[in-house]
Amino acid sequence: MIYINEWLPNPVGKDASGEFAEIFNSGKEAVNLSGWYLKATAKTKFVLSGEIRPGGFLVFKKPELKISLGNTDGQLFLYNVTGKQVDYQQFLGSAPEGKSFSRTLQDFSEKNLGGQAFFFSEPTPGVQNKFLEKTALMANNYQTGVPLNKNLGFGDFFGLLLGSSVVLTGLIFFVVKKHEDLSKLFFGRDEEVWS
Repeated sequence: MIYINEWLPNPVGKDASGEFAEIFNSGKEAVNLSGWYLKATAKTKFVLSGEIRPGGFLVFKKPELKISLGNTDGQLFLYNVTGKQVDYQQFLGSAPEGKSFSRTLQDFSEKNLGGQAFFFSEPTPGVQNKFLEKTALMANNYQTGVPLNKNLGFGDFFGLLLGSSVVLTGLIFFVVKKHEDLSKLFFGRDEEVWS
């Protein structure tokens, strides 16, 4: 599988000479990229060519990269030769100068793709990304495509409702038993006092 691995939308200095985009091949075979393309906006695309080896990184630098990478609310799409979108990444807000938007996930197995995360970090074109997760989290960068608050399913909602009901019932029972007038009202008898 081919994935977007990193891109530098706001380099130090001029964007025209410093921007780059990088893809990664997580598969066990080389992939011919003829006809694949990258898009950053609906209007322009950069058609790829050549081959990417298994476990390899391929970097496209300006001016070869024929698309401009947005410095604010940036997005990058990767399409295969049939025009199917195979990867999409985005960030919100402004890209910090000199930091690339980099994939943190190193295990590209199918089961882990839902947990992929991108953070702004030091650029590492052509090699495995390096980052300090603690620093990225302190900068309030979060995983892309993953809600901060999980949506509750039926089972989650039912469990929450049942748990709340049990706690509330126990609390009401405790208050009624401890309050003499309420105890007489609900239970119709005087409580014996143990000494």
